[in-house]
Amino acid sequence: MQRPNAVRPLRVVIVILGFAFGAYFAYTSPFRGAPLWPAWAPLVIGSTGAAGLVFNYGLNRWAELTRYRGLRVRVSDVAPRIAIIWGAVTIGVVVLVILPIPVRVTWRHVALISVLLLGSLPAAGVMGAIHYVADRQCRPGTRGEQTAQLIRLRGLLQRLLAAVGSLVALSTLALGASIRLEQGLRAGTGHAIGHNLQPQFVLVFGGIGSVLVALFYVPAGAALQRRGQCLADELFPLSRANEAGAILSAADDRHKLELLLGVDRGIFTDLQSGLAILGPLLASAVAAFLSP
Repeated sequence: MQRPNAVRPLRVVIVILGFAFGAYFAYTSPFRGAPLWPAWAPLVIGSTGAAGLVFNYGLNRWAELTRYRGLRVRVSDVAPRIAIIWGAVTIGVVVLVILPIPVRVTWRHVALISVLLLGSLPAAGVMGAIHYVADRQCRPGTRGEQTAQLIRLRGLLQRLLAAVGSLVALSTLALGASIRLEQGLRAGTGHAIGHNLQPQFVLVFGGIGSVLVALFYVPAGAALQRRGQCLADELFPLSRANEAGAILSAADDRHKLELLLGVDRGIFTDLQSGLAILGPLLASAVAAFLSP
């Protein structure tokens, strides 16, 4: 009973560190003193603070998942896939730092990206765990218990998607603001300050963030849909009905169950809905930050 009380202060420290890193990053920026700096700094601080909040949210959701009846999942069950994806992202960022390419990324940028990735790590782990239990573990208990479990797992997955999607959206907007800030300085002073990131990099960054979210969400969502489809086939097998009335009744009941389990919805429709916040922000970035 003492463990949650011991962990809670650490969770608060994580959030404070997130905001503190954002404040340090903004305060030590070469943009400090520019007219648009007061608008840019809160976005950076907000994105790193959100990373701390999402980190804690992911840890809480992992604890929630492991309390579900009939589920057995360990960190080692999902760690290899996460390590591969995060390793590939890390290598890509390091390459951008080392190679002499037009779009240079400094170690300051690496630190900021690392904080954002770490913030989403527990949530990505829970998505991987949902994929693992839905795709590999045996179905527990009665069909009613199976239905309840699928409903809970789907709701958990949707909440994780909204949290991580919000982090991607806020980070993308902060990047767009930094590019617009640098453009204003270049127009006012006649020379570039920083590393002159191209405006199109905003869309690239947002696209990569969305792809990373999809790499964890799509397998989990597809596994839940397959399991829900199998449950619907078992409960309402249309192949056994011969009478027209029996077919219609079974089809109607099956459709209700599919609606309840979300089987009728496409994975990419769910992904688009969960990342819907990114659309308006990217549109604003195109209008406000990508203008010449």
